[in-house]
Amino acid sequence: MQSRSNSNYKGIDVSHWSGSINYKSVAESGIKIVYMKSSEGTNYVDPTLHTNYKNAKAQGLLVGFYHFFRPSTESDALAEARYFVKTIKNYESDCRLALDIEVANGLSKSNITNLCMKFLEEVKKLTGLDVVVYTYTSFAKEHFNKAISVYPVWIAHYGVSTPGYNGVWDSWIGFQYSESGSVRGISGKVDMDEFRPEILLKYNGSFNENQSDNNTSNNNNEGTNSDGYIHYTVQPGDTLSQIAQKYNTTVSSIASLNNISNPNIIDIGQVLKIDEGNKTTATPSSQYISYRVKSGDTLSEIANKYNTTVRSIANLNHLSNVNLIYVNQVLKIKKGN
Repeated sequence: MQSRSNSNYKGIDVSHWSGSINYKSVAESGIKIVYMKSSEGTNYVDPTLHTNYKNAKAQGLLVGFYHFFRPSTESDALAEARYFVKTIKNYESDCRLALDIEVANGLSKSNITNLCMKFLEEVKKLTGLDVVVYTYTSFAKEHFNKAISVYPVWIAHYGVSTPGYNGVWDSWIGFQYSESGSVRGISGKVDMDEFRPEILLKYNGSFNENQSDNNTSNNNNEGTNSDGYIHYTVQPGDTLSQIAQKYNTTVSSIASLNNISNPNIIDIGQVLKIDEGNKTTATPSSQYISYRVKSGDTLSEIANKYNTTVRSIANLNHLSNVNLIYVNQVLKIKKGN
């Protein structure tokens, strides 16, 4: 597995055990990513979730969520996945949604692997967002088979600069290297992490990541942000010129809005405010657009907005319940006449 590197994002993960957090100080200390506990089982929400989310976002930190999973049966695994999604449905995640698995509950390796995969598949189906497995080295070696390696890992292994052999994954996108770190803004000890760019959600404009129709970016969503601007997270390989072209605007406009003194320097994970031009879809001739659900949306309102029908959107996106859509879910929509 990879070793720690100065080029990785510095991160922490928190829960109510972390106490009251001064996120301004956290951000000033160089932390870029904060994963926060959202839920556990099917009836527990971390009491600091909303406060952590609101205050971390206010300081421009990238946010991710994790659910503490207790494997038992397939039906319970699906119920936990749905509870996780319900818990975070009004929050915007910048990072992959994380399954935290640390207990075996006496189950076999194949059972635990299967239940975790059922959970992850359900979360992906309900949200359209990518996922990651959080676990520690010895647990992976003892309780997983290689089938789960189709999902990336955020691995915990303390006191080392390189995670040890786990029998399943040979690379990581997250590495928790300490459970007793110190960060300005947090009075007690805190879990310390490094994250590779792959931990960030990549908005490729597709509800199903295996679809080939990537004509638009999920960040094209009109009105996603209350300030009236598109908010775009810089991905590896991006240039300001490419981003400007994608959103039918100019480099100088983006640079001015974001106080960028050198247009040739942007950072992976940096969130840019963009004033989109007159473009309504990324490819004018495209038959479809992609829409990212925002808080308060209903399928009926979205259908009216794009001159189409609820049935059309439901069919295109394989929605079994037209009354159940989630914040950040990406809907493929056929343009009306």
